[in-house]
Amino acid sequence: MKTILLLPLLALLLPGRATAQSPGPTTDTNRPQLHTIRVETAPKIDGALDEACWHSAPAATNFITFAPTFGQAAAERTEVRIVYTDEAVYVGAYLYMRDASKIRTDLSRRDNSSSADQFHVGFDTYHDRQNAFRFEVTASGVQRDLRMSPPNIFDAAWDAVWDARVKIQADGWSAEMRIPFSALRFPGKPDQVWGLQFARQIQYANEFSTWSPVDPNGGGSLPQWGDLNGLQQLDPPSRLAFSPYLAGTVQRSPVSTAPVEYANSQSLSGGVDVKWGLSESFTLDATLIPNFGEAQSDNTVRNLSPFEVQYEERRQFFTEGTELFNKGNIFYSRRIGGRPEGFFAAADGLLDEEILEKNPSVTPLYNATKLSGRTKSKLGIGVLNALAAPTSAVIKNTQTGETRTLETSPLSNYNVLVIDQLLPNNSALGFTNTSVWRAGSTRDANVSALTWNLRDKTNTYEFEGAGRLSQVFELQQRETGYFYNVALRKVSGTWSGLVQFAAADDRFDQRDLGLNRRNNFLSQVLKVSYGDYQPKGQRLFTFVEVAVENTFLNFPRRWEALELSAYGETRLKNQLTLALFALSQPLWYYDYFEPRVWGKKFHHAPFVFVSPQLTTDVRKRLFCSFELNFGESPIPKDAFVGLTVTPTWIASKHLRLTGSWSLSKDYTNFGAVNYTNPDDIIFGKRRITVFDNILSAEYLFTPRMSATIRGRHYWSKLYYLEYLHLNDDGSFSASDWQGNADENFNLFNIDLVYTWQFAPGSFLNLIWKDAVFAGDDIRQDGYFRNFRKTMQAPQDNSLTLKLIYWLDAARLRHRKV
Repeated sequence: MKTILLLPLLALLLPGRATAQSPGPTTDTNRPQLHTIRVETAPKIDGALDEACWHSAPAATNFITFAPTFGQAAAERTEVRIVYTDEAVYVGAYLYMRDASKIRTDLSRRDNSSSADQFHVGFDTYHDRQNAFRFEVTASGVQRDLRMSPPNIFDAAWDAVWDARVKIQADGWSAEMRIPFSALRFPGKPDQVWGLQFARQIQYANEFSTWSPVDPNGGGSLPQWGDLNGLQQLDPPSRLAFSPYLAGTVQRSPVSTAPVEYANSQSLSGGVDVKWGLSESFTLDATLIPNFGEAQSDNTVRNLSPFEVQYEERRQFFTEGTELFNKGNIFYSRRIGGRPEGFFAAADGLLDEEILEKNPSVTPLYNATKLSGRTKSKLGIGVLNALAAPTSAVIKNTQTGETRTLETSPLSNYNVLVIDQLLPNNSALGFTNTSVWRAGSTRDANVSALTWNLRDKTNTYEFEGAGRLSQVFELQQRETGYFYNVALRKVSGTWSGLVQFAAADDRFDQRDLGLNRRNNFLSQVLKVSYGDYQPKGQRLFTFVEVAVENTFLNFPRRWEALELSAYGETRLKNQLTLALFALSQPLWYYDYFEPRVWGKKFHHAPFVFVSPQLTTDVRKRLFCSFELNFGESPIPKDAFVGLTVTPTWIASKHLRLTGSWSLSKDYTNFGAVNYTNPDDIIFGKRRITVFDNILSAEYLFTPRMSATIRGRHYWSKLYYLEYLHLNDDGSFSASDWQGNADENFNLFNIDLVYTWQFAPGSFLNLIWKDAVFAGDDIRQDGYFRNFRKTMQAPQDNSLTLKLIYWLDAARLRHRKV
């Protein structure tokens, strides 16, 4: 449910209004103010708050609720103080509870969401009201950190090295944080004012409150934070840290299936990550010979559409500190070090007597580097470069024993350049360029994007847009394409919305380093939203959004489809959250992409789809989300039904179990089956059944040691009822095609990860992965018979032990002195 997950994040970003609390230098006395003091002796980080400095520093109090309702006094009292030394800023918080037995102290992994009580602090160090660092600690002492940037972007992969400790008190709990200045970026000015926000999550009340009040209909973000005054004579420290790693892996992989043969391999690798603060504003991150073995396996699906599926980026280097690189929406980091372009071609080109002895599914990287930061004039600059090694498959002749290699991916260089100028009124103007160079005569590409968002002084309206230009160089030819979109938004108030126009020509192509779902379109969008966050009766809040989109094929100009959508969500006082999503294309429409041959079209029936959703009280140790899907069209027996159940059981302070069970059935679906002959494109009338089941268990030994096991079984079953010839007008006629496209597609994965943070920034990881792929064309198999066959299929197993040690150059210098 979108609102449940985003409320705590949005609360730190959305605006608020309050009067000043503490004296201090500031340019806006309408904001809440807190004054900090410099201390000669740093407090001991033990959570006790018993040092004298905590009694002499002014306190921030009077928190105001953001959720479940806005604008009320928080259920419990909170006092927060800040002091600083030459090396770090220290935060001390006392979180009172009238009944301390209600404090939730559930453990969780670092940087993961938590069901425990929490305290958050955010620093807008450049006071630009658009970028910030955020640090969180739970009542069990688990840490989490984020970077925030507009519009409502949360970089949860950003990791800083800092310390926090908590202590359970008789009348609540207390927390102390030490955040080194080396973990932050800030200007080199003698007197500074930082943007500031505190927040608290009280689980028993399901309440999220903030120091600077947050109006959900405010339409802003960081511009309405409070201020931190009193920072004087700060000297931005040198920032240089190394994280060398050593990893050993043993792997057992199938090399043939008839009969099943395995190959065992061992590898020992090492590399280093470097983080270097080139100045007070710019940081260089580099990874040399990276190893991403701890990244979770993808939730791969059987893709029957003509468009690519986007998978989540889980490699830390490509998720941490990348908010600048995502500005133009032309960078998809999974392109770097992804599956080699010739991975499937290696198997397709085998002779009868040949087998694949080795076919890497991931392209190894020599190195990757990124430079990012923002100048005093608020100009953001980002540069990313990655060099991917050439990749080859090894093919063995089973009769002669000889082997040969086939290059599946050439030496490749990837580059991203971003320039982003922040403007007044939370506005910005940006430019992004991506380029890919490949060795030899293979394809190269270059894509540029210009983006802007301009808001008025009242923070009510926004004019935003983007223009993109793609250039592809292949076979000594250059092909150029374009994309643009412009939109006018109302961003604040109970009512908000947008009007948007977008278009791309038939040559626009950003897929080399971006995600290119489709091109050749012209669309108009109208969207209206309503948010009422004042409680009425049994309802705590209501949000409703409706949208209309009209789409054309751009070249040649042809009408394509009309789409209507709506989403509504409300939460009741008993903490039940109800939601409804609806989607409809009410007219017969044309699909110009499903035939997979340019110039052809498929005349698609209108349909309606509805999805009611329910989430139980997330304060409970056992809660669950339910989602029901139903679709219908005028075609007889054309129904779609689906059910997803997602339970979570916090069995104890240390153990958390999560499941996700999803079943869907499309009784009548039409899709392209064979399109090798453009004059005889074969479609199939098919029945699609999909099971997607996930079960995970997480055991937390301590706040810094955990073990997680996650298993997933995905089964997509295609059962073809008949095969049809696609006519030129998009209709169907009978076909004598004799092929068989029935399919059972199975994936099974297990990820077991043990993590121990034995020192700041230093980890010992043990990772075991098991992967199975199985498939056939048998129609009659039920779920359990199919599952047994999947478990009997060849399995790919790997075990990796990885040691990462963090070295801070500044600390090393101090030790030498």
